[in-house]
Amino acid sequence: MKRVFLLTFFMSALTAFLPAADFAISAGGGAFVGGLFTQYTLTADGKIDGEPVSVSAGQEMNQFNFGGFLFFDATWAEFNFGVQGGIHNYRETMVAASPSIDDLVTVSTGEGSEMTLNFALLGKYPFTFNENFILFPLLGLEYQIALMETRQPKGRKSYDRTDPLRGDTDANGNTYKLAAWNSLFIVIGAGMDYKFTPSVFLRTELLYGFRLQTPYEIDALEKAKKGVNAPNPKLGGLTSGPAAKIAFGYNF
Repeated sequence: MKRVFLLTFFMSALTAFLPAADFAISAGGGAFVGGLFTQYTLTADGKIDGEPVSVSAGQEMNQFNFGGFLFFDATWAEFNFGVQGGIHNYRETMVAASPSIDDLVTVSTGEGSEMTLNFALLGKYPFTFNENFILFPLLGLEYQIALMETRQPKGRKSYDRTDPLRGDTDANGNTYKLAAWNSLFIVIGAGMDYKFTPSVFLRTELLYGFRLQTPYEIDALEKAKKGVNAPNPKLGGLTSGPAAKIAFGYNF
């Protein structure tokens, strides 16, 4: 609910500063491709049985995204609704160091896939160059609801990450729910409309999104607190990526 409120507030504030203009409504649909790149590092200093322990865990993930979407446009704002698939590869490393033992290093690599339901609300400022071309910058938010999460570690079978028997578990030992991978993005970009007729047009957009930390990533801090009794673990990094969209629309 907090993220829905943030989305509504953001767009209300944005449109409050937009100048008056001819109002038009359009709708359409299309397809998109994109990428998502993650690089995170978690560090924690704690104790196990009174022995000091330092942990450094890193994650790298490269994902290719694809999907289809519908859009509704009201001159100064665009709403998108779509379904996205993604395939990725990952590498996770963890180093645990203690004065009394040699460093323990574990490395995990593999592949994975996901499916999400996407909702985006973007503010736009159209610039009309002639009767056929319209350019517009874009700024807004996108919320993704996880529908499927799978992984296949190298040398093992693929598994559902929410499976009660084989799935991944959270800091409390419970199997993750799909909502752990829901995510909120801040999106910037630009688009172009080319009119074939007064009613029919081609729309292209190039966007770049920055993802805020997901519940799954935030839970990693709780795991560190409980696993090594770390009072103040830290998680830093960035998940971001581009997307290219193409669609046909109709002006009402």
